Parts: sequence; structure tokens; C-alpha cells
Amino acid sequence: MFAGPSLGVEPKTVMWVLTVFVAVVLYAVSVPIDAAVYHVHVAAAFGIALVQVGSLLLAMWNGWAAAAAFLAGQAAFGLLGSADPGLPWPVTVPQLILLCAVLALMVLRGSKQAAVALWLGAIVVPLVIAFVPGHGATPDGVIANLVTSGAVSALVLGAAFAVTAGRARLDAALDEERRSSAVEHERRLIAEERTRIAREMHDVIAHGMSIIQVQASSAPYRLTGLDEAATAEFAEIAASARSAMAEMRALLGVLRDPAGEPETAPQPGLAELPELVASVERAGVPVSLELAPGLLDGGPAARAAYRIVQESLSNVLRHAPGAATLVSVDRASDGRAGLELVVRNASSTDAAVDAGAGAGATGAGEAVDPSAARREPGAGHGLIGMRERVRMLGGRIESGETVDGGFEVRATLPLTADTDIRSAADRSGDS
Repeated sequence: MFAGPSLGVEPKTVMWVLTVFVAVVLYAVSVPIDAAVYHVHVAAAFGIALVQVGSLLLAMWNGWAAAAAFLAGQAAFGLLGSADPGLPWPVTVPQLILLCAVLALMVLRGSKQAAVALWLGAIVVPLVIAFVPGHGATPDGVIANLVTSGAVSALVLGAAFAVTAGRARLDAALDEERRSSAVEHERRLIAEERTRIAREMHDVIAHGMSIIQVQASSAPYRLTGLDEAATAEFAEIAASARSAMAEMRALLGVLRDPAGEPETAPQPGLAELPELVASVERAGVPVSLELAPGLLDGGPAARAAYRIVQESLSNVLRHAPGAATLVSVDRASDGRAGLELVVRNASSTDAAVDAGAGAGATGAGEAVDPSAARREPGAGHGLIGMRERVRMLGGRIESGETVDGGFEVRATLPLTADTDIRSAADRSGDS
């Protein structure tokens, strides 16, 4: 571990090198001790040491194989060797060191169950060997040896578990930090994109709307001979431009605010429909508004209804000026909590429905004037925007030509749990 970061060596390679080094040292120590001190035949001492030390290398690959190798070598040593009085038996000092190394390595490599099994086996196998006659050790010495080896190896095993638990907590904390950094990076990218969009919208739209507002406001003073109707129409144009600018500033505030919740003016809803209808009537389109009584304003459905009516009336102004128009807002007729909205205009001598209506209803293509799409660069985007609004609320929208040659937009907007728009009677019935 000390060489990995500085020399660019993989940690696994460092662990292998250290394991091989410890194995070689323990092998070199175990063979002469087993042969000279514990009276194991030299050839058997080489074999027993090889099997037991090999368990350290096996722990890098398979924990259960390592446990089996260590216990096999321990059993062979106990059966083939003997101890003089006073010597550690049946677990020698090199065996205890090797056991601790194997246990720690097995836990660090993830073989925790095999490590616990090895620790238990390293107590049971020597205990069985202690009952074999002829080993030369005293009962008190055997008991002391087993208690010492069991306690020391248990401490090493517990320390290895603690290290792996701490490493797991550290890895989890690092993963959480990486996830938080990724989320923050994504949030920053989104904020930058929102700011860019807001800047582009301001540069493209605000300039043109400001010019419209200034020119419309100053027209009565610049142009002589205007009658009252023309002056009022210019005033209406200026007021519409100012209103559009105010709404655009509110939208830009939403885009620029990282939290997405700036303090903006209340969004228009059902209560603003009469004013909207009146402004369209002043522009020369006769509009009849049928707003069901008792509808309480507020929520996404009401805002979407206002925008759909606004866009539909704009289409009438563009494509069927002067056509009589009906705007109806009522409760949904299908029995579900929602709004049912209808905007229907009669035919006009120069009426042409929005060039994008064909995608919304059957038969609409027959009423589309192909030249309208060429005259209107944004033709079709209004109906697309309506469909997107309705789809976001989970509602339905239909648009197309009527039997008398007019055009109709019909939408059903469901109410969500957090935006109830119900009459006073409905509310009293619920209580």
C-alpha cells in the first residue's frame, strides 16, 4: 500500500508481493522448527510447511481452499510431530503467525464465512490432536496453548472485520460524494442552459416587443388625423405588448432562478378570461364567453385553459378575422374532476385554419389553405403547444374543421389532487 500511490503499482500487485514475501519467510522458519524442535521427519516437515504456507497464497484466490489446506497441514503436523515439555503445542508460534495472516487476508479478500470456519477449525483440530497419545505435551500446556492461539487469532479476525467495515463505510461515503458531485454538475449544466435560453429569449423577443410597445404608444402623437377607434386600437396594441413583456419577464425569472421558484406575478386563469375575450372583441372579433358558474380559479388546469383559449383566439385573429367565436368552459362531462373547454369559430370569407391543424383531427386537411403556411412562418406551432400543455396534465384535445366550415378546439383538462377547482356546492358535498 505504501508503494502503490507513489510508484503507480496496482494495490493488488502490492498485496501479492507482500503475501509471497511473508509465505517465503514463514516457510523458511517453519521447516527447521518442525524438524528440529517438534521431531517431524525432514521430508514430512518440508511437505507440511509447504501445504500450510500454501494456504496463505490460496487465500488470495479461494478462501475455502485456503482453510482446507491450513487445517490439513495442522492435522498432519499434530499426528507426525511431538513436543518436549514446556514447548507450545499443538499450535506452534509459526503456525499461529501463519493462521493470523491467513485469517486477515481471507477477510480482506471477502471470504468472511470461510475465515470464521477456519478460526473454528483451528481450535477444534488441535483439540482433537491433543487427545492423541504420545505428543509429550502436558494437559495444562495444551489448554494454555489453545486459549492463547484462539484469543490472538480472534483479535486478528475481529480487527480484520473492523477494517473491512470501515473500508465499506469509506467506499459508501466516496460513492455518495461522487453521486452528489454528479448531481451538482448536472444541476449546474441545467442552470447554465436555462440562463442561456433566457438570454436568447430576451435578446430575440424583448427587443421586438419593446419596439412594438413604443411605436404603438407613440403612434397617436406621431400620426395626425387618427380617429378615436384607431387611437384605442393602438392603445390596445401597446397594452398587449406590455402584458406580453411582463409575462416574458416572469418566464425569464423562472428560467434564471436555480430553484425555479422566483417571486412572479400570479399567472392568468379562468378569472382573466373575460378580459381576454374583451381584448379580442376590441380587435374586431365577436366572441361569446360561456363560463360555468361556481368554478374556482387556480392550478395548472385553469392556467392551461387560459393559454388554450388565448392561442385559439389568436388563431381566429390570424386566420378567420371577423368570424363569430364561442368560448365555453364547463365541468368535464365524463363525470371525472376536470374542465371541458371548447373554442369554436364560424367560417369567414378569408378564414384559414392553422396550417398545423391537420395533425390534430380527421378532415382538417380539407380546410387548410396551403398559402397560410407560407404566410405564417410559425404556422402549426400554436396547436402543438396546446397539445403539449394538455398532455402534461394528462388530458385530451381535439381540433379540426366543423361542418359549417369553421374550426373547433375541444380540450378536457383533468384536475390533479393538489389543484382542485371545484364549486362551492362540490366542496360542501365533500364535507
